[in-house]
Formats: sequence, structure tokens, C-alpha cells
Amino acid sequence: MAPSADFAEVGEIVGTSFTVRSIRPVLLSYVYPEGEELVWVAGTIRSWDAALVAVTLSDGTTGIGEAGAGIMAALAVPGLVAAFRPYSEDQSFEHPLEVGDHLRAYTAFWSRGGIASGVAGAIEIAALDAVAKREGVPAYELLGGRKRDLIEAYASGGLGTTFEDVEAWANKQVRAGFKTVKFRAMKDPETTVQLVEYLAPRLPSDVRFVLDVVQASASHPWSVDDAIAVGRVAEKFGARWYEEPCFATDVAGYSRTNDALSVPVSGIESTSTFEEFAILINARGIDLAQPDVTFLGGPRNFQRVADLARDHGIACVPHVWGSGVTFSANLHAALAHEHVHLFEYCTLPNPLREEVLIEPIKLEDGFIRAPEGPGLGVKVDAEIEARFAFSMRGGHVIR
Repeated sequence: MAPSADFAEVGEIVGTSFTVRSIRPVLLSYVYPEGEELVWVAGTIRSWDAALVAVTLSDGTTGIGEAGAGIMAALAVPGLVAAFRPYSEDQSFEHPLEVGDHLRAYTAFWSRGGIASGVAGAIEIAALDAVAKREGVPAYELLGGRKRDLIEAYASGGLGTTFEDVEAWANKQVRAGFKTVKFRAMKDPETTVQLVEYLAPRLPSDVRFVLDVVQASASHPWSVDDAIAVGRVAEKFGARWYEEPCFATDVAGYSRTNDALSVPVSGIESTSTFEEFAILINARGIDLAQPDVTFLGGPRNFQRVADLARDHGIACVPHVWGSGVTFSANLHAALAHEHVHLFEYCTLPNPLREEVLIEPIKLEDGFIRAPEGPGLGVKVDAEIEARFAFSMRGGHVIR
């Protein structure tokens, strides 16, 4: 596959060609101690799982990627990694950003979307990490170069089964310096309205909120009329945006909801292909796109979605909900795109976020400073694999 002009331009700075020697899955879990599980209205998170992929180049350099949907379906990943091996191992590329397209082209009979797309993306992410490490440059340099030194972060979490739980979490984020906090809906529209009416007036005047309705709401989606009604309340209280008000496949519902509201409607974090995002954006279903490198098939597709959002005059804010690999992969992609100005920072307790990062996250007055180490700045060695051995607790299970 011939490199594009932008790949060639980067290649003038560093070497970008490589050959893949091997790929392997790495499943990890952090099991929450009894009494410290993450409890919310959609269930109890007893373990935080991570489905990683390690790619080793012919020179022995190894990079790490992540399939974001592994937080819920980690057991699906090893088989998919094995299925991608014939199209990955012993393959040569001119640039890491060719990997996802290569895999999708050769596996189109079975990998068009879903977690299979995430695994293809994990392989591309890992290749990017490995090549950038080999060349001694941050990964964003291979994505077109860093566009900013700092990026605004918003606090994401807001779980809990009571209004007081959510309020306590929000107050903690405000004390940490965040100027936007995102909390999750309750199960039903009426209680969600009460939550907004309770919490929004209690936030400091210089702090904004986001209401995430979690596919309105997860396994039992609301009607579009209810989604609009809740959105009007979020709008009334000045929400920065209104997230996932409809089920993920309901493009018509998104369009109708977005047309009815002045608050920006956002989505859809679990979207796994560029084509699905294009359909949603072209249908005017959202005013804010939320691609995730680890769901979407890798950083190249992230760039495509960010470009499309820019061209349609809508915002682009990455979804970031995983280990430190997901955090870093999305951060490098965001820093390298001129249209991405805001970053999701999940602040729920999760050692798999901090422990795999070589440098700690540098949060300065609500902004994240760009890392400067080589690659993605992550490490997954034998000690990490042993300490966070995979558990069968199930990860994020929706009830």
C-alpha cells in the first residue's frame, strides 16, 4: 500500500516503515476490593478490564494498543487477534496509519464494525506506539505533529445511585480544578430531571455540566419524546452538551432530538466505523462528535471523523474510558488534530489508568499538558501482567 503525501512528509522527519513480527492479546483486570466496587444505577462494576494487543516489530520493539470495548467484552479479543494474525504478522508497512485500512480491506467479510474494528484499531495503535518508540519521538509526531501544548479536560464519572453520591463526586472534581463535570442519568426520565434540578444549581457559577444519558438509558432506551423532554431541562440549566439521548442505532431519533433542542446533542462513543459516524453527522443527528480511537478502528479513522466534524461545523471531543493505553492513544490523537480542543478525563478510581503510564498525567488548572516521552508513553511488562492478571468478574456489566 503506497503511503499518502502526509505520511511521506512525516517520513522526512523520522523513519516510519516497519515489519510486524508478532501480535498477541494481553488481558488485564483491576478487581475492586469488597466494598469499593463502582456502583451506579445500571449495575455494579466489580472489575475494570482492559483488552490490550502487543505488536512486536522485526527489530524487537514492542508497542501496546487497546480495544476499548474490552471493558465489557474482553474475552472476545484473543480470538479476534488470532483471526487478524494472517493479515498482520510478517506484513510490511510504510507507516503505522496504514495498518487499520489494510486489516479492514482483507477482513471485510467479518470485521466491518463492532469489537472486531476495535481490535484492528488496537493493532494500529500498537504499531504506532512501537514505531514512535523506535524513533524516539512522541506518537503525536507520527500523526501530523502536536498542535497544542495543553488541552482542556473535563471530569467524567458521575456514577452513583443517589443525588448525594453524584453531588459529592462533582464537588471533588471542582476542587481538583475541572471547569466541566459530566454525570450520568438515572434509569428513568423523571428521576433524571430531578437529578439535574438538584445538582445544576449547586455547582459553582463558573463550572458547567454535561448530562450523559448513556444511550437513553442503556438496555431500556427511553422514547424520543422523553429524551427531548429531559434535554429541555438540561438546556434550561445551561448544560454544555447533552450526551447520547437515543439508542446507538437510532439515527432518526438523534436527528429529531437534535432538531428539537438548542443544547448541543453529542454521540456516539461506541461507534466503531467512520461510515457510521458519517451517516450520523450527515443526518444532522449530533452537534458534537465523540470518536474513540480504541472503538473506531485506530487513529487514522479518528482523524477522518475529526476532519468530517470540522467540515460540517460541529465539535469533536474524544470519548476516553479505559486503561492508560486508551487514555494515551486518544490524547496523542487529540493533540495532533487542530479541531480537537477538549478531552474526557475519567476520574473514577482505576489503577490500570495510572499504573501503565510511564509519566503521570499532568493536570494544570483543568488542562492536560502534552507528554514528551517516546511512543504513547505506556508500559505493560511481566510485572504489570502478573499484578493485574485477568479476572472473570465480568468488567462493565449493564443490568
